[in-house]
Amino acid sequence: MDNIFLIAEVVDTYSNDGSVIIKSFSDFSERFEELDSVIINFFNKQKSIDIEFVKKVNDLLIIKFKMFHSEEDVLFLVGKKLYISEDKLRDLPNDSFYIHDLLESSVYIESEFFGKLVDVLVLPNNDTYVIKTESNNEVLIPAVKEFIENFNKNEKKIILTKKSKVFFEDEN
Repeated sequence: MDNIFLIAEVVDTYSNDGSVIIKSFSDFSERFEELDSVIINFFNKQKSIDIEFVKKVNDLLIIKFKMFHSEEDVLFLVGKKLYISEDKLRDLPNDSFYIHDLLESSVYIESEFFGKLVDVLVLPNNDTYVIKTESNNEVLIPAVKEFIENFNKNEKKIILTKKSKVFFEDEN
C-alpha cells in the first residue's frame, strides 16, 4: 500500500453507535458513498477499515465503520486521516489535477525557470499555488487559467502566463 492518498480526516464522534464526522479533502463528497473501505494509519501501519454506511446530515458527512459499535470505540479515531489507494482515485475532468500530481513541479514563466511548486492552498474562491523560487522565497499565485498557461503532468512542468509576472516583479 505505497501509493495512498488523503481524502478526509475524522473530526468528531457523531452518535453512540460508533459513527464519526469527517472533514472531506475531496472535491467529490459523493465519493464516500462509493467506498467500501478506507485506509487509516495505526501505530505506523496502514490498515484497511471497512465502511458500514455513509450519510449526509445537514452539512455533515457521517461514516460508520463496521468494526466499531459505540462512541467509546471511535474516540481514538478523532484526528485520524483517511486515505484511499491509487486504484480508487476518480477520473478528473479535463484541466483538473490531483494535488499530488502538481507538487514538486518545475514552474516556468515562458521558458525561464522560476521555481518549484511546494504546496497548494485549498481556499474558498480558488486554489493557490505556493512556489519556492530560486532565491528561496515563497510566492503565491492563484491557480486560475488567467495565470496558468499549461501543466504537463508527465514532465511535472507548469508554464505561467506573461500576465502572472505581475506577482513576481520583485523576484526577477
